[in-house]
Amino acid sequence: MNKINLKKVIIIFLLSPLVAFANVPSWTIVPNESTLTFTATQNGAPVTGQFTNFTGDINFDPTQLDKSNVKIVVNVGSISDAYHVLSDTLKSAEWFNTKVFPQAVFQSTGFTKTGDKTYQAKGTLTIRDKTQPIVLTFTQEEYSQTKAKMTGSTTIKRTAFGIGQGEWSDTKAVKDDVKINFTVSAIRK
Repeated sequence: MNKINLKKVIIIFLLSPLVAFANVPSWTIVPNESTLTFTATQNGAPVTGQFTNFTGDINFDPTQLDKSNVKIVVNVGSISDAYHVLSDTLKSAEWFNTKVFPQAVFQSTGFTKTGDKTYQAKGTLTIRDKTQPIVLTFTQEEYSQTKAKMTGSTTIKRTAFGIGQGEWSDTKAVKDDVKINFTVSAIRK
């Protein structure tokens, strides 16, 4: 082997660990293409709403799940519904108490590939002063060097987070299960 080829082999050998441990791409949420909605059940009927303001620190690569992580921060005061009566009630001290607890936070602890383009994200969700483990299931709708789009859902127990206190802590009128759906569209930083 001549000196030039030996140099190339040495350089490739020395740089290969850097390639293997390349940084996971960071992503910025595109607000007008992203949604965070919920559906609860009151007196047997679905009640829906959304949070219009949320941000995230997203570091995700489907080929580097062990290095991927996500932190989503929701401005709970941005809760909205078609009639505004519900959202005003949900901001009150008995529900989200947005004056004292203005944010809800999801922090991932790990990702698992469950299918061709489907995943689970284990993590914790903090609402009010309660933190609970949750699992999000999501589908990779789009993923390129510049743009990503994921859709998914989870179901939480509202009472585990202290949502609905006093007369609302009973789950007869407002069921305990709340379904959360999301679409996150993001561009690479």
